[in-house]
Amino acid sequence: MISRRTGNALRLALLIALPALAAGEVELSATADASEVALDGTLTLRITVSYASKADTGELQIPTFADFDVVSRSQSEQVTFTLSNSAPSFRRTVITSLALTPRRAGELTVEAVKLEFHGQKLQTDPIKVRVVPAGQALRRRTQGADRLAEDRMADGLDPFADVHPGQRDLILRAAVDNERPFVGQQVTYSLYLLARTNVSSIEKLQIPRLDGFWSEDVEAPQQLVPEQRILDGVPYTAYLLRRRALFPLRPGKAAIEPAEVQVLTGFGMLFSRESSRRSSQALQLEVHPLPPGKPAGFDLGNVGQWTLSASADPSSVAVGQPITFRLVATGHGNVRDLRLPRLPVLSGVRAYDATVSDKETIERGQINGTRTVEQLLVPERTGAVEIPALAMDIFDPEQKQYRTVRTDPIALHVGPGTVGQPAAEPISQNLLVKGGIRPIRLHLGSVQRAIPPWAQPWFWPALGLPPFGLALVLGLARLRRMLHVDPGRRRMELARSAAARRLRRARALLQRGESVAFYAEIVRAVTGYLADKQGIAAAGLTRDELVSALMARGQPEEPVRRLVRVLDDCDRARFAPGSGDSPAREAMLGRADQVLGELDRRSR
Repeated sequence: MISRRTGNALRLALLIALPALAAGEVELSATADASEVALDGTLTLRITVSYASKADTGELQIPTFADFDVVSRSQSEQVTFTLSNSAPSFRRTVITSLALTPRRAGELTVEAVKLEFHGQKLQTDPIKVRVVPAGQALRRRTQGADRLAEDRMADGLDPFADVHPGQRDLILRAAVDNERPFVGQQVTYSLYLLARTNVSSIEKLQIPRLDGFWSEDVEAPQQLVPEQRILDGVPYTAYLLRRRALFPLRPGKAAIEPAEVQVLTGFGMLFSRESSRRSSQALQLEVHPLPPGKPAGFDLGNVGQWTLSASADPSSVAVGQPITFRLVATGHGNVRDLRLPRLPVLSGVRAYDATVSDKETIERGQINGTRTVEQLLVPERTGAVEIPALAMDIFDPEQKQYRTVRTDPIALHVGPGTVGQPAAEPISQNLLVKGGIRPIRLHLGSVQRAIPPWAQPWFWPALGLPPFGLALVLGLARLRRMLHVDPGRRRMELARSAAARRLRRARALLQRGESVAFYAEIVRAVTGYLADKQGIAAAGLTRDELVSALMARGQPEEPVRRLVRVLDDCDRARFAPGSGDSPAREAMLGRADQVLGELDRRSR
């Protein structure tokens, strides 16, 4: 990272800071509970619309089915709360379930579902369904069991396999999909209520403290959605109360305490209602450390199934024109802990501060993430430039091995800039073509003798004009040199005061509670000072390279190490959820100001 420049460079840097458009505000999907159904059977079509806002609703267009009859329709809604860069966000999901009966046997099609939202038009893919004659065996399970199977964990574990209810009417059941995960691998924690009596509402739900885990909500239903279940021959209704994704932070035994729920059962008005309190069982996990054989430089946060890609747009530019470089990591895992490789220093290319954005989605209980790093590059010389391949070492918990994902090299072509209009071509004439050589004709006439120029009144003043003009030009050039201030030297002289202004701006951001912007402003103060005073462009430099560059300029090792720790602590605070308490932030201001003061005194 380097500090932002003034003038044109600042305007170019703003190109990568434009806010994202409306993409991701709404998501639409449709699934069928089976690919094959009997002519006398029922197919359940589940339409899911996920909104980024709690209030906005689009216009859902259910198709007029040509091959099916709609026998029932139901709708449920749930709201998911997540934290992104320490800012809360909500996701509202509306689920519409349609029960369809086929009109004929054969290969039928469930038409696309359409949605119009704020001018956007979305639609699902058609779904092919094979309808067999009535009474034939199907390759599908019953509707209730199939839906619950989707809610079960990725490894096929049944959360109710070991439940023996006896005579109990209410059971609170906690389950995890993996009792022996690796550090950083997702574990899905689910909490169910099993009932064989009428449940009116949930009065209070207390989730246990999840010490030793980084956790995020996957599902937090706002309404009770019943699913039928047979336990020891007794019919029960199962309600999913909460589903969370847990990422273990350290190896060893990890205990999850029981959850508690207050349930209101029975009917109101004419019938009595009863409030009951239930607790779930405690869970025990054995978290495995990552296996030996870590690649050199492996980051412990790079756990999951990730892919890495890079792009540069445009790939052919004139010198001095901006190029946007994007590095994108996509996959399954905790994207907040992901550490992407840094772009190395490119000869003849000026690099600006990189911006990082994260996006999380949830698919069938799995946290999917995308981290995008954008960086503005400005070539300063013509010719071919290659952005080298970047590599990231990850641990894949599914394959239980370390892998390296790489990008492809990117070739850039930098052409010369436009300096003006091309000169007009000279007009050539050929005398032979124009009629050949003609004889010279002389015309004689009388003339009067003119007055010699030195006898003219303007001659002597004109003769002295060139020396006087030369002396004037030389004098003005010397005066300009005396008055000229070298911008680079001026920037060096004002580097400390510029850093102090940024630290004051950071303090103002801290008082307004903008913690992410607070740490970002401290980073700008430090990197801006390094660029202005020390002449070090920090973008693309590793910490070791930054330390070597500062020590090569005569800086003591201890202040340099403390400066690097300030940058690392700020980066962790910027991209980790939560940014420490107020005293820690005040201490960060003091640390940054102190280390900049020591470096500045050494540079005088």
